[in-house]
Amino acid sequence: MIIKWILIVIAALVLLTFIIVEGARAATYFSNHITTENGVDEGVYVNLGGQEQYLLIRGENKDNPVLIWLHGGPAGPEGYVNYYFQKNLLSDYTVINWDQRGCGRTYFRNEKNDPENKTASFEQLQTDLNELVDYACQRFGKEKVIIVGHSCGSVIGSKYALTYPEKVSAFVGVGQFVSMEAETHSYEDALSKATANGDDTAKMVEAYNKYISDKSLVNMLELRKHTTPYHKADKSANTIWIGLSSPYMNYDDVRWMFKPMGDMEGFLKLNQQLFDGLMTVDVRKFGMEYEVPVGFITGAQDWTTPVKYARDYCEAITAPEKKLALIDGCGHSPQYDDSEAFCNELKGMLNEFLN
Repeated sequence: MIIKWILIVIAALVLLTFIIVEGARAATYFSNHITTENGVDEGVYVNLGGQEQYLLIRGENKDNPVLIWLHGGPAGPEGYVNYYFQKNLLSDYTVINWDQRGCGRTYFRNEKNDPENKTASFEQLQTDLNELVDYACQRFGKEKVIIVGHSCGSVIGSKYALTYPEKVSAFVGVGQFVSMEAETHSYEDALSKATANGDDTAKMVEAYNKYISDKSLVNMLELRKHTTPYHKADKSANTIWIGLSSPYMNYDDVRWMFKPMGDMEGFLKLNQQLFDGLMTVDVRKFGMEYEVPVGFITGAQDWTTPVKYARDYCEAITAPEKKLALIDGCGHSPQYDDSEAFCNELKGMLNEFLN
C-alpha cells in the first residue's frame, strides 16, 4: 500500500512538472513569436560545407541588418535559449542562430554520415561560416553581415572578420577568448583569494601543476573545479529554466544537452579536434589589424575569459573603430545574466559603428 501511494505521488509530481513546463513554454511562445508582416521566425536546415546545418532565424523586419550569432563551447549550441535576450534585438536586427558543425541539431541531422565528427574542425567552421554569410546576404539582400561571437564563438568570429572584411560590417566578441594562458591568470587570482580566506589550497595547486604539465581539456576542467568557487558573479541567470521554458527547444536539443552528462569522455572524444584546437589557439596570431569596427562586451566578473585579456587585446589591435564595454555584476555570459544591460550595450555599440 505504501509503495502504491509513493508511485501515485511520483506520478502526480511528474504530471504537475509537465503541466508547469508546457504552460511556461506556451506563455514564452506567445510573448516571443514574431507576428509582423515582414518578419521572420523559423528554423531551417541549410547546406553548408556539404552538411545540412540548423539555423534559427528571427526578426521583426527582414529589411533590417543581419546579425549572425556564433555560439561558444566548442559544441555548445545556444539557439534554443537565446530567445531570452534576443527578444530585445529583434526590432533592430534579423538574428541568425547557428548550430555549428558537430553539435546540437546539426550533429544529429548528419550523424549517419559523420558519426565521429571527423569533419568538425576550426578550419571547416570557417568554410561553413563563409557559406552561411553568403546564404544570409543572398536571402536578405545584404552585402555584409554583423558577426557576434560568444566565448569560443569569438575565436571563429575574430578570424572570419580578419579574413573576410568585405563581408563583415562589424565584429563583436562577447566574453572574448584570447588564449588559454588566461587560465594561469584565473588560477593565480583564485589562489590569492583562497589563501586570504585561510582555505586549504593543496588540491588547487596540485590541479594547476597537473594542468601545466599536460594542458589537456580534462586537466583544465579539473582545475576549474577548484578555481570557480572563488569566481562567482553577483548575477547569474537560471539557464536550465530558460531552456525548459523555451518554445524553440526540441528533442535533439535535449539529447545534446544531456550527452556530456551521460558520457563526458565520449563527448570530449566526439569533439576532440575542436577541443584540441581551442587548447592551442591564440587569436593574436590571426592578425592584429582589423579593417572593420570591433567591439568587446564582457561581464565585469568574468574569469572564464578574464577581463584583463579582453582589455589588453582591445588595446593592442587596430581597427577603424573599437570599444570595450563591461557589464557590472556579470560573469562569462552577460547576455543571460543581465540581458537588458547587455542588449542596450550591444545596440549602442553597433549603432555607433554602423551609423
